[in-house]
Amino acid sequence: MKEIKILMVVNVLCISAMMAFLAVVGPIIRELHLQEWHAGLTVAIAGVLWVVLSRYWGRKSDVIGRKPILVIAVAGVAVSYLVLAIFIDNALLSPPAAVVSLFILILTRGGIGAFYSAITPVSNALIADHVKKEKRTSYIAKLAASSGIGMVIGPPIGGYLANFGLSAPLYTFAILPLLATVALYMILPHEKPVTTEKTPVLKVFDERLRIPMFAAFITMFSIVTAQVCLGFYIIDKFELDSLKAAEMTGYVLACVGFSFIVSQIIVSKSSIKATKLLKYGAFVGMIGYIVVFMMDSQLILTFGFCIGAFGMGMLFPAYQTLAVNLVDKKEQGASAGTVSAAQGVGMIIGPLVSTVVYKIDPIAPFILVSILFFILGIFSFKYDGKER
Repeated sequence: MKEIKILMVVNVLCISAMMAFLAVVGPIIRELHLQEWHAGLTVAIAGVLWVVLSRYWGRKSDVIGRKPILVIAVAGVAVSYLVLAIFIDNALLSPPAAVVSLFILILTRGGIGAFYSAITPVSNALIADHVKKEKRTSYIAKLAASSGIGMVIGPPIGGYLANFGLSAPLYTFAILPLLATVALYMILPHEKPVTTEKTPVLKVFDERLRIPMFAAFITMFSIVTAQVCLGFYIIDKFELDSLKAAEMTGYVLACVGFSFIVSQIIVSKSSIKATKLLKYGAFVGMIGYIVVFMMDSQLILTFGFCIGAFGMGMLFPAYQTLAVNLVDKKEQGASAGTVSAAQGVGMIIGPLVSTVVYKIDPIAPFILVSILFFILGIFSFKYDGKER
């Protein structure tokens, strides 16, 4: 499938754009005289729209074709980012009323999240259209690895470009997706839709997708639990000051990102079935988080998170592949969108649950994640031999 390269480029550019905003959102909020919770609100809006619209975009790609939706989605991300950059550029010179700034930030970040929610499910459905089922896991792992690369490189690039002004990274990550939009339009072939509006709509809780949806939810829940709780855990466990804790947190997350990407690269070069990968990933993730809550040193903590990330690197392509392998061709876009929405739910609920549980005991969030991975591993045996 020659189109995989442009899909990988699009994934890197768009996810790095999403993540680069995190590097500058704090300073921007302060410069615009907003409050800290406003930053959380703007980021959360993107997650909510991801949940709401992933399934819609997937279904639309079944009806009108993959290419039109992908082009609209990437162009939408670029335009939303460009509007955000222009606003920030002008607002930093003459800050408007706080309510105006908050409204524009919510509107533009919401636009980015709304359009980005189409990219992963429609890309996976496009792969399913062109690749035999036994090779889909490998191709989807390549896409997942490209997303992982974007997650890792986005924040540091955004932070570096901020040296040239807080709007500089925003302009940069608006222009690059615009170029990707042109490339998508030129490279992707125009193909007939796989279904029509009259085709029955896939049920949200279709029995075939319950385990992939559960896996998507748990995987993202685990990732955000680590991101949110790690800094607190390091401070409380090792009694470090804020600067030392931030330094160690950055080091651990960098190692985690590397392990996550390596895992998906290995999967992309293997021929392991998605059903087996689901089991392996669940139990490896469980072991990693057990190491985390039983550890007694900074090195072992890092090692445990890396094991967990390696397992989650297996889970991403596993449940995304099952999302398209367990349904008929005419349902693949809607199915991929449904599973992607479950992933978004995990991103929203994860921080809320993990921080509440953390107050009970600092190791409680990691014990909870280990239990969830164990349950997923047991449930995953249900899908042996059920790939279409």
